Amino acid sequence: MDEKDKEKNITDDQIVSSVLDGNTRDFEILIDRYKKRIINFIYRMISDYDEAQSLAQDAFVKIYETLKKYKPQENFQSFIFTIAKNLTLNHIKKQKRITWFSHSAGEGKIPDHGPFNIRDSQHLILEQNQYKEMIDDALKSLKENQRIAFIMKIYLDFSYIRISEITGWSIPKIETLISRARSSLIETVRKKQRIK
Repeated sequence: MDEKDKEKNITDDQIVSSVLDGNTRDFEILIDRYKKRIINFIYRMISDYDEAQSLAQDAFVKIYETLKKYKPQENFQSFIFTIAKNLTLNHIKKQKRITWFSHSAGEGKIPDHGPFNIRDSQHLILEQNQYKEMIDDALKSLKENQRIAFIMKIYLDFSYIRISEITGWSIPKIETLISRARSSLIETVRKKQRIK
């Protein structure tokens, strides 16, 4: 059995225990296991891939720093996604404050690019990319709690129980949030398609 096969058979709790026993390099196994999913979750929340990677790194630093607080009987995936969710929400709040300050200071005006504005250039983008952009914009327009529930269920394929563990919300609340998110997304995409 090679090293990769051994890593696949080790549970998250065993790795955490090993890291806490001083084998800090084993933390890289956890990073490899969850990095893509954490980045994907954060990216779906903020629609900026570079910033999502940066926030994911911050999340793993925070996870490492708080590893002693993790209890093996808890679910490790819930533990790390709770940290990623909180960091992302803090980032979004900070960005909103920066945006508000910029607008109130007279910045944030849309630049005039002459006869070629952003809408004109969109005709050059492939249909598939336009649809993806439309979905990303529609996701951004959702309320934060709807967006979190929707991304965790649809993009990360988390169970309702797992989402409940991460967010602290009841399962009926999560079902309602996802249902409202779907309705809102459909309505937003339809409106955007009518505008085109």
